[in-house]
Amino acid sequence: MMLPLIRRFRRLPPSSNNESSNPPGENAQRPAADDVTYYPNCMDVLKVRYLLHHIWQWTRNSDDLLPVEIVDMIVDAGEYWASTESVLEGETVIRKDQDQVLLTTVPLCYDVQTLGSASPKSLPHRTVHPCRRVIFTISSHDQGWGGGAGSRGQYGGSYSWFDAEILHAAHQRPQPVAPEEQGPFDFGPDHPHLLPNAHRLQSNRTAVGTWQFHTIVWDHLDDVAADSGEAEEIERSQGRGRATLDGSQVRALEAGDAIAVWGRARFGGWLNHVQRVSVRVFWAI
Repeated sequence: MMLPLIRRFRRLPPSSNNESSNPPGENAQRPAADDVTYYPNCMDVLKVRYLLHHIWQWTRNSDDLLPVEIVDMIVDAGEYWASTESVLEGETVIRKDQDQVLLTTVPLCYDVQTLGSASPKSLPHRTVHPCRRVIFTISSHDQGWGGGAGSRGQYGGSYSWFDAEILHAAHQRPQPVAPEEQGPFDFGPDHPHLLPNAHRLQSNRTAVGTWQFHTIVWDHLDDVAADSGEAEEIERSQGRGRATLDGSQVRALEAGDAIAVWGRARFGGWLNHVQRVSVRVFWAI
């Protein structure tokens, strides 16, 4: 049997800032509240897979089934994936050196209702690396003043930002650790969390005191190298860390992993005002 040729085009990260058409410093337009995007659940995906698998039996009066490999290709081409969304709403202000976790996603491919039990229930998923896409949306701004004359309204020179941390095997109940076993927290001058770096999720615009809205998409097909000119331009114009553009974070996620979003601010006077954060995680079934 001849299989159809499916060409895979590189998926470039979309603009991470919905205010891209506005002059720096002007308030961005809030994304529409009446978003009617349909997100299938596990049962929806399983039903579609069943229909595709048996379509030859019904249309050709045959005993043959459409091969599972082709069903997988169709589902992925249509991006018909299950997903869960985690949301933080309500204004939070993060001050200098008071970094905090804003939200943690549901462990990938696990039923949230069973978490914390002796046997958390896994949901249907395909392979040990089922994640296909992660969409972050952030509404935030910094203190609204400061920064050099050349950096105001830009992402360069911003010291209020967000990081995404991967929590492996988050579906397992954490084991308590005695304080004497935790050890000291040593933030040396080269600690990766001390300053915004190439792995940061998103920076705020510098010295902009109105709410800014960003959408950051991690996709398993992303392949922009951190040392490329394209990555440098995305980091400069969109405020994303250049090391988050190659899709490796998504491809490495395993069932049971979760994502924690940190809000950070550094140096005297810097603030990170956070209004809303959401993370939607998609996986293949």
